[in-house]
Amino acid sequence: MEVTIQGHGVDLGNGFENFVRRKINKLDRYLPGVEEVHVEISRLSAKDDTPRELEMTVRRRRTLLRVEEHNADLYAAVDAALDKMYHRIARYKGRRIDRRHEGEVAEEDVELQSAEALPIDVGDDEPTEQRIVKVKSFTTVPMNTDEAIEQMELLGHDFFVFMHSEDGTVKVVYRRKSGDYGLLQPEK
Repeated sequence: MEVTIQGHGVDLGNGFENFVRRKINKLDRYLPGVEEVHVEISRLSAKDDTPRELEMTVRRRRTLLRVEEHNADLYAAVDAALDKMYHRIARYKGRRIDRRHEGEVAEEDVELQSAEALPIDVGDDEPTEQRIVKVKSFTTVPMNTDEAIEQMELLGHDFFVFMHSEDGTVKVVYRRKSGDYGLLQPEK
């Protein structure tokens, strides 16, 4: 498992990085096959007592699990983020096991079933069946990113799917919580 820890505007120090690595290395017990964990810590303000943002992304085969936590105490932020991650893992494992067809058990699902029980009580929330209730078709017109953002604003949406005019790939612009914009694009 590859662990990457990045700080943006935050001095992390070796003690903190060792703490994070020690906590993250336990994830493989509860979710076998974790390939990569990326932890990114950003400072939201120059003041010492302001919350810091911690984003944790776990990659396992074709699945990404992501959590976000805000706290001025980075150690508490790591613990809270891991609690959220355990809930995401429980949900993911529940869905994988529920989607099995009788008689057909994928090797991946056997691996999930043999994993240790999570260290927290995730409750008895029955996963609700999700279903598609509406299908919407649309045409993609080649445009640049600025035009896509303008179109998104004109529609009043939080995201907009478009075909990029320069490379012909389908991309998504979206509004972030901070009010800025993000761009989703496929890897090459």
